[in-house]
Amino acid sequence: KFGGLALLGGVCAGTATGAWSDITMRTRFCTALLSLLNAPVCMKLSHLDATLGTSRLMEIEEEAMRKDIVNFVPPPLSVFDNILAPMHQVLRAELSGIERVPTGPCLYVMNHSLVGLEMPSFIHSLYKEKGIFLRGLADHLHFAAPHGSLLRACGAVDGTRANVDVLMENKQNILVYPGGGAEIMKHSSVQKYTLMWKERLGFARMAIKHAYPIIPCACVGTEDMLDIVMDLPLSFLSGVQAGAPPSIPVVAPNSLQKMYFWFGDPIPTAQYKGDSENTDFAKEVRDKIKAAVEAGIKEMQKRQGSDPDRYVIQQLAQDAQNSAAESLKTALMGRAFGKDWKDHAS
Repeated sequence: KFGGLALLGGVCAGTATGAWSDITMRTRFCTALLSLLNAPVCMKLSHLDATLGTSRLMEIEEEAMRKDIVNFVPPPLSVFDNILAPMHQVLRAELSGIERVPTGPCLYVMNHSLVGLEMPSFIHSLYKEKGIFLRGLADHLHFAAPHGSLLRACGAVDGTRANVDVLMENKQNILVYPGGGAEIMKHSSVQKYTLMWKERLGFARMAIKHAYPIIPCACVGTEDMLDIVMDLPLSFLSGVQAGAPPSIPVVAPNSLQKMYFWFGDPIPTAQYKGDSENTDFAKEVRDKIKAAVEAGIKEMQKRQGSDPDRYVIQQLAQDAQNSAAESLKTALMGRAFGKDWKDHAS
């Protein structure tokens, strides 16, 4: 604080002598002012740290986060309808097995598509058809990025076990992508719709712990709309987090197609009696879910291959483009004809 006062005093003295026009002096003034404004906050935090201790401060912060998770109120369906209306003009979804979805809380486990294009439509479709709002689990990195506040506003939660405990204790419906960023950032050498779950067991352990039924889900369609034109290596970037994919796909659209969402039969976990630390149980659950999701992907690919309306959206877009071009041509011809008639009449 006193350093800021001294710097501010020096700046004031420089101002009196006419040095304010110097850019360095103005920068110093802004720095000193920010130091003074931040000083009370820093002093208060230091006082709290000395009084309560770091561990207690962390407990208070965790309790605040817990309250935020519990007290979250989903946006009205009409908000999602309006926000996603432009997207749904070109990306439409067909739901299969929606009748299998129960009314009680479940953990929804799904494959992630390239660049995550399917997620908004999937969440919106379930909300619209069944009144079920999914709380998505996201990686820590998302909440440090500019879109972190938007994710929170849409109910997303940092996917820690403590946060999942809170969600399940409060009987929330949860969406998890075990493939995470690896499936979003698929390399061009990876076959479309390949599950990249590695040996992850976290979602299975949490479901067992809370006796949560699991709904296996699948999406097909989005990865057929995109071509990976190159795999951009991340090696030239500094500060890349350990475990991050070695490259990111640069994609380009090739067509507009229908999306296909599949819901499988609920898979119970109550029979494991909460023994979440039993690795054999966790592997058994994970493998059941993985097999179900892969079966759902194959079923939707079969449906996609026989669907006469698979490319209807693209055809509608092409028809609209042709219609607009024809209208423009007619207008231009009409203008040219009018000019020729006028010239002839004169």
